[in-house]
Amino acid sequence: MTPAASSAPGLVPDAPVDFPRPLKGSSTQHLITTMLGDFWQNTDEWIPAKLIAALAAPLGVSPSACATGLSRLASRGVLEQSSAGRTSRYRFTHRARVRLRIGFEQVRLFGSQSNAWDGSWTVIAFSVPESSREIRDMFRSRLRWRGFAPLYGALWVSPRDHAEELEENCASFGVEDYVIFRTADRSLRGKSLIAAWSPEELAEQYAPFIESYSPWVEKANSGLVTAAEAFRVRTMAMDAWRAFPWNDPDLPAELLPEKWPLAEARKVFVQVYDGLAASALAHADAIVADAAPSLGGSASCLPIETGR
Repeated sequence: MTPAASSAPGLVPDAPVDFPRPLKGSSTQHLITTMLGDFWQNTDEWIPAKLIAALAAPLGVSPSACATGLSRLASRGVLEQSSAGRTSRYRFTHRARVRLRIGFEQVRLFGSQSNAWDGSWTVIAFSVPESSREIRDMFRSRLRWRGFAPLYGALWVSPRDHAEELEENCASFGVEDYVIFRTADRSLRGKSLIAAWSPEELAEQYAPFIESYSPWVEKANSGLVTAAEAFRVRTMAMDAWRAFPWNDPDLPAELLPEKWPLAEARKVFVQVYDGLAASALAHADAIVADAAPSLGGSASCLPIETGR
């Protein structure tokens, strides 16, 4: 009999997905989302909880913490759960999978300066009543993830053209009281929109990442990284990297000081994430073969830079 799938109580199929926010240091929910997204974002296979726990253990996640994290991710609409006897299984909800694919593309391009700046800003002013505080917080999180920052409380800005996408987001989150417009940088008067960010604070976050993962590039190039290490380091690197767009909108080069550290951090990240992919996948396949043989071949890796 096919296991019955269930969304968390109180969630409707088209409800917004509430992905866990990155914190200083990794959180269990964020880390599980990263790990599953790295290897199973392109499949709708049900993944046994015991397999997820086995994969998460080398990442420092205990079985009890893993179980709690999976339950909370289901309640947020990120995962859906099925039950077959005493076995609990999980997979990304359809909406979460769509969001993950969009998010991976953003993470893949982050720091590449692949889009030239047209000299204009996207601005949104909006109002969400206090009675809908949860929706307001989720909408703000979505804005921040897409590279916006508040210049004032409910006035958010981005140097990228997100106007059409913003309208879709407003509709998705049920935000009805808003105005969106584009404005040229040269036409502005008063406070500069770049004041929504602190370049110094943005720059500071990359030094620890470079320091932590540069040695692994050297080890990988020397063939000194085991499959288990590759899985752990690659997952942790992505978990740290995908948190950066929450704080750094990947500002155009024209708005940045010289020797911006994001370029070096991206180089290290690509070398770690793409360079360790084959070994990390081999480790995941070995764990799958032991804990859930029927899922053999279901895991896969996507590169940051195509052609690697």
